[in-house]
Amino acid sequence: MSERFQVDLAGMVDLLSRHLYSGPQVYLRELIQNAVDAVTARLELDPRAAATIRLSTDVDPDGDATLSVSDTGVGLTATEAAELLATIGRSSKRDPALGLGRTEFIGQFGIGLLAAFMVADRIEVRSRSARDDAPAILWEGRADGTFEVSEDPDPAAPVGTTVTLTARRDAAHWLENGTVLELAREYGSLLPFDIAVRVPVAGSAPLWRRITEPQLPWRAEHPSDDARDRALAEYCERTLGFTPLTHIDLDLPVAGLSGVAFVLPQAVSPGSGQHRVYTKRMLLGPRVDRVLPEWAFFTRAVLDTETLSPTASREQLHEDEVLLGVREALGEQLKRWALDTLRRPGPLAGAVLETHHLALRALALTDGDMLELVAEVLPFETTDGPLTLAQAARSTDADSTDAERTDADSTEIVYTTTTEAYRRVAAVARAQGLVVVNAGYVYDADIMQRLAGRHGWRARELQSSDLVHVLGAVDVGREMEVAAALGRAREVLAADDCDAIVRTFSPDSVPAILLRDSEGEHRRELDRERAASPDLWGGLLDAFAERGTARTRTLVLNDEAPVVRRLLAAPLGEVFDAGLRSLYLSAVMLAGEGLRSAESIALSDALSVLLDASLTSAGTEHPPQEDTP
Repeated sequence: MSERFQVDLAGMVDLLSRHLYSGPQVYLRELIQNAVDAVTARLELDPRAAATIRLSTDVDPDGDATLSVSDTGVGLTATEAAELLATIGRSSKRDPALGLGRTEFIGQFGIGLLAAFMVADRIEVRSRSARDDAPAILWEGRADGTFEVSEDPDPAAPVGTTVTLTARRDAAHWLENGTVLELAREYGSLLPFDIAVRVPVAGSAPLWRRITEPQLPWRAEHPSDDARDRALAEYCERTLGFTPLTHIDLDLPVAGLSGVAFVLPQAVSPGSGQHRVYTKRMLLGPRVDRVLPEWAFFTRAVLDTETLSPTASREQLHEDEVLLGVREALGEQLKRWALDTLRRPGPLAGAVLETHHLALRALALTDGDMLELVAEVLPFETTDGPLTLAQAARSTDADSTDAERTDADSTEIVYTTTTEAYRRVAAVARAQGLVVVNAGYVYDADIMQRLAGRHGWRARELQSSDLVHVLGAVDVGREMEVAAALGRAREVLAADDCDAIVRTFSPDSVPAILLRDSEGEHRRELDRERAASPDLWGGLLDAFAERGTARTRTLVLNDEAPVVRRLLAAPLGEVFDAGLRSLYLSAVMLAGEGLRSAESIALSDALSVLLDASLTSAGTEHPPQEDTP
């Protein structure tokens, strides 16, 4: 013998409030949705019928808060009321026998009314159907799961429906007039019908305050473009809480979607893009994600859709093929706006570039057109000051000789992948006229790699040889003069896997710079790791070690610096070694590296040797004199 499931209404309400909906406040959205659908169905039967919805708060004789939602909709017969209101999940929108279609409506009556039990102990529904001469009905449901259906004793009841909630004692605040007015505006301000809330006024009769706008804000007519810009900015301030830099119109007629994206006045982090989405002009949610591409986090959009499917809670969008197509199409519209706007110099383009360069960089990694735009208009930090990549490439190309240009149609960008590497060479490269781009910030190194693969561009990471090439070589006589000192320097720095050379460069206030190659540094780190934990790795890192004669670092001594010339002329020995090591470790710090514990000790020891030598020398040259008696 088969039996039907028994439904615990209290358990269902708890399930809705804790796991389906974001909170009890959605009860009002569900009631307004039901009223809107009823009015929509009535207009299909009689286009001249009134289309109004009224919300009124009060207190019953027992002192409990109440809320009544009245509409001039299609109404219910006794049979429909019993079927729709007593069967959880039953929806007029899915029942062709009731004469209602599906796409014209927002909610589901059975689930929507059930949501009201999140704040109410009792629900009363008075309704008269517009379809026949059936009498008006009265449906009363209670939180204990019982209900009654009877004829409405009022023979003059108009066509339409009035739903009255009697609040639970612990939920009375949800039915307060101020709360109802605020929630009604939040959920229903863009609905196309006349919806008003009864607002009490001290010392006079209550007023009916309309909460709906006659048109979608982005489709309203204005006398000029400037007037429209001001109106949309005011709407953004009122609705989203910020003054936008500008707005971007979004329109997908084939998908039944329209709206506007507002450009934020301040930078935000990736992944923070959440948008205000309406379904058939009823608010779906104020923070809906995934409706725009991830890179569009510099905007906040307000959208209305007729085709995108909401989730069961109707507070987010269902991730399906339609949403994927809409997201891609909206991304194309945003991209076209960026390509058109940011190529035109002016205050707006400057403000967007300065504020949202991170979002544009993110977009450049996924779109070739945006990559070209970023290279053309976005400033990067370079040794020649802020330049676009196109300007940096032209500067580099202008500094090259005809023999160095391997492709007449291409330009080259030299960059560092870390800010530390950039700072290490910036002063010297700047003084020699070498243009180097700092690609150490978020997305920049990836942009360089993508740009290097495009026709007409050449980009590569800075190598030690690039800088050595632009530094001045000393003459043969000077090389012979310092050969012994250089040999000793290479012996001293061997333990640090560092070579030493002598060059002349500006400024002469920099006695030495440390050059490194990324591949060499990788080998250096492997060697350190292997030496620190030989048993742990068990020789595994040996497979990755690439032994060779070349050292991973090069200390370039500046022969223009007086301290270097004095060091190279000094006798070889303990003082020379200490001076050289102090220059090396100073160059390490100048490169933006922190000294390791062993290096800090070595620097301290070197400075002690130099200080002792200096004091000893001073004592020899100026021996203490005896006091005159």
